This record gives sequence, structure tokens and C-alpha cells, in this order.
Amino acid sequence: MKNLRFFSVVYSLAMIFILLSSVGVSGQKMKPEEIIAKHLETIGTAEKRKNLKNQVATGLVSYTVLRKGTGGNGKIVFASEADKILFGMTFAIPSYPAETIIFDGKKSKVAFAISNARSELGDFIYRYSAITKEGLLGGTLSSAWTLADLSNRKAKVGFEGTKKINDREAFELSYSPKGGSDLQIRIFIDNQTYEHLRTEYRRVISSVQGSTPDSSAQQREQKQTLIEDFSNYKKESDMNLPHSYRVYLLLEGAAGTREYEYKAEFSEFFFNQPLDPGSFSTESK
Repeated sequence: MKNLRFFSVVYSLAMIFILLSSVGVSGQKMKPEEIIAKHLETIGTAEKRKNLKNQVATGLVSYTVLRKGTGGNGKIVFASEADKILFGMTFAIPSYPAETIIFDGKKSKVAFAISNARSELGDFIYRYSAITKEGLLGGTLSSAWTLADLSNRKAKVGFEGTKKINDREAFELSYSPKGGSDLQIRIFIDNQTYEHLRTEYRRVISSVQGSTPDSSAQQREQKQTLIEDFSNYKKESDMNLPHSYRVYLLLEGAAGTREYEYKAEFSEFFFNQPLDPGSFSTESK
């Protein structure tokens, strides 16, 4: 009996030690540098990434105005060369025939979708140009991906803990461009595979005080959220890249709530091909 009690006490102490150890490990803060280094390894070898001059992904995309159920299907292309990007979509929709977003390495250009008006997505990216200038748009679909060039960008990246993204546990990284940004930017990296799962951009604009107490009470703060989701990773020329891409835009304000969604499936990838320099031109034609 004494031996049984002894082993019972030892077992209990051992379990307590294990539990305390587990809490200590899970409670530790991961260094962003460690997460990013492992993330870059999942994309491809250091040599492969170093030799990457440009990449192009093409596929099909669907566009939906949520809550209304309207939209249409089209084609999508994401091309990049060094820190230049071209994000284009075409639709068989008279009121929204195309979306073209370009960054030439210095300046951004967001073309009008129709007449003299940008789409809601284009307008968001036009107003918050850090999305393109920082190499955030498109994640690892782009050779300009910011996490691959942090030393030059001099952005501040912090570890914010973990969060579940589409049933996958992910490390949450805060991202602050040099000089700051009006956006709260979060990057989510799978804590098992270290693949890039999501980038979130959020902005809250306080309500404006009205001329009377009644009019002030009717004012609403504006909430703007853009989310890029990446999934279905597969190897393309020894590069591990997402083949499924989702963009979600939420706009909340005095005009009500508007939601837009783009779902793309990339089927073809090209690397280090001769690209027309004019593809990345921001000059008006």
C-alpha cells in the first residue's frame, strides 16, 4: 500500500510538472523572425527564391456582391517582377468589366473600373496605397511579398499570439510600415506548415459630430475591412504556392453595410519569363 501511495504521489507530481511545462511553452512568445524564416522555407529553397526574377499566375475568378447575390465570372492574372506587381481581372459584367491595379516599384495606379469611377475594391486599395507599396497584396503569389524583403522595407513586425483561421491554428503577426499607416494590418501564418493563410486590413473611422445633438446621434462610425485568404497550396516549379485565393471587402457606415467577395482558382504559373515592361507602367495611355 505504501508503495502504491508513493507511486501515486510521484505520478501526480510528474503530471503537474508536465502540465506546468506545457503552459510555459505555449505561453512563450514566438519571435517574428523565427516564424518568418520558417515561412520563407515553405515557399522554396533560399537558392530558388534568390533566382526568382518574376512570376505570373493566371486562372478563373468569380465576383459576388453579397447580400444582393449579383456578380459574375471572369479571368484573373497576378504578375510580378521584383517589387513590381500587376493585379488584373476581367468580367462579363457591363457595370464592372475590369479591375487593374499596378505598382511600378515607386508609384501605384488603380484604373477606373467604368467611366470615371473605381470599384469599391479598387477605391480601397487606391486610398490605402501601403497595400501595394509594401508588397502585401497577393501574399506569396507575388515576388514582391513583403516578408521576403523585410530588411529593406524596415517595417515593424510583432507577434500577437495565435488565432484560428478557417479551422487552422495560425500565428498572428502585426505589420506596421515604416512611417505608419491608417490601417491595422495583420498577417496569419499556419503554426504547423508555416504557410501564409491570411492578411487582414482594418480601418475604423470615428463618426463626425453633427450640427445638433439629434444629428450627432444619427452618425455612425465607419468600419472598413479587407481580407485576403490563401489556401490549396501546391508545388509549382519547386515553389509552394496557393492555388485558391479569396478577397473579401466589408464596408460599414452611414450608407449601410456592403460586402463584396472574389474567389479565384489559379491553374497556370510561369516563372522567369520575358515580360513586357509596359505591363507594370503606371503612366496614362
